[in-house]
Amino acid sequence: MPRQTRSLALLLAFLALPAAAGLALTPAWSQSADPDDNDPFPEPLTDVRTPGADEATGLRGRLDPLVADPILLRRQEEERSTDRFLRGTTVPEDASRRRPAGPLSGEDRDDGSVETTADDQAASREAARDAQEEEVDPYAPIGVRFGSFLLFPELGVERVYEDNVFLSSTNPRGDWRYELSPSLEIQSDWSRHSLVGTVSAIRSYHDEFDGENDKDFAAALTGRLDVRSTTNLVGSVSYTEEPEDRSSNDFPLDAADRALTRTKAASLEANHTFNRVTVTLRGELESEDFDDATAEDGSLINNDDRDFTERRVTARIAYELQPGVAAFVEGSTNDRDFVEAIDDNGLLNGSSGYDVQAGLSFLLSGKLTGEASVGYAVQTPEEPSQIDVDGLIFNAGLEWQATALTAFRLDASSEVDETTDAGSAGSIIRTVAVSVEHRLRRNIVLGASVEYENEKFAGTDERDEEWLYAVAAEYFLNPSAALTFAYEHARDIGSAPDDGYTANEVRFGVRVRR
Repeated sequence: MPRQTRSLALLLAFLALPAAAGLALTPAWSQSADPDDNDPFPEPLTDVRTPGADEATGLRGRLDPLVADPILLRRQEEERSTDRFLRGTTVPEDASRRRPAGPLSGEDRDDGSVETTADDQAASREAARDAQEEEVDPYAPIGVRFGSFLLFPELGVERVYEDNVFLSSTNPRGDWRYELSPSLEIQSDWSRHSLVGTVSAIRSYHDEFDGENDKDFAAALTGRLDVRSTTNLVGSVSYTEEPEDRSSNDFPLDAADRALTRTKAASLEANHTFNRVTVTLRGELESEDFDDATAEDGSLINNDDRDFTERRVTARIAYELQPGVAAFVEGSTNDRDFVEAIDDNGLLNGSSGYDVQAGLSFLLSGKLTGEASVGYAVQTPEEPSQIDVDGLIFNAGLEWQATALTAFRLDASSEVDETTDAGSAGSIIRTVAVSVEHRLRRNIVLGASVEYENEKFAGTDERDEEWLYAVAAEYFLNPSAALTFAYEHARDIGSAPDDGYTANEVRFGVRVRR
């Protein structure tokens, strides 16, 4: 499984670019605000992420489109939730937030009038804020209605410069390129159940190094069946096709080109809630296929021994501590079968493993959403001469709406990966990213991020570290067009003194959508 470099995020000073716009590093939390609007309670606006061929977070992805349609907003809130807040499951209202419809609170005066208290005034402000949240974002994509479906086509056109195309530590070479990124998202508009489909691609055209042109493609389909108000089934299938990333530690050192990688995945999940407990059972199947690469001397580099299929089963039990907060424990087991039983180093291919995690999930409307967990993972190789890949793992995806204009996000992930290194059975890749997004006006969105990634190989002293800093901005001309700008700096630190590199990338362009 090749390592996919993700976006890193640093809380840099906000870019004040009134006429430029950028690519979000993480799912955007765009809020509506306009200093010219005399609005005491500027409402936060919600967006829906569109996965695609450029699904990797970072400035290489696009700022996610804002979606103001109530059906889509409700779906995003559902998809962010877990456990008691699983998709399609009703979240109980916080009793502390229930307010009577009329002026029934306060202290009655002798003359029959009602004297408002501080609590009543707070309730009024909250009601006004809730009303503001219903306002439609004027820069949200309009979409095209097709029967009971909504279609959201989009096309990004950018000019990009990268100063180290081959990620070399000794001889960096830069090049300009044009990059096209078309996509289409289809979402159902049903009162029950859900169906979402996406198709996206990236096509790049380098001025000098044509062999580095990207030809990415991705397609995914996800459906939810609401069996009952407390029970649902969620299924998904996906396919991606893209050249292998040169930053991967398994990328052949003498390769002249990037081999095409194909990934097929399918999953089926069942969720059931009773009282305060939610039970989830999920099965996943994923296969990776690597094309052979060409070496610099023209010979063929065999990658067939890297092709494998992984089967995984996961179970989770969550308990609702209070409305909006749930604790959960989760365990999964997996098995990885390779197409070739013996790899090119003469060692047995394949492994099996498990992991256990415990954490908290949040759905505190307007404040904190997402989940965080910590646990332990063990992956045992089939080759008896190699030791287990094991260690602490942590995962998180938390969004904090600090104000109506500003939001922060914390992302963390841990992945047990296979490797072609003869001295190791695999590695654990741990990633932590922090990002901030601020909306100067309704049509100007700024972002900054920093990410740190650490890959430690079992059985060796080999370690790889990477830092990524990025800033981005986006300027909406109207709901259908926006100007974009982004800058990214990457620094890789390898175990060997000459094993690292630095790279800078700047991009600007326009994005059109419907």
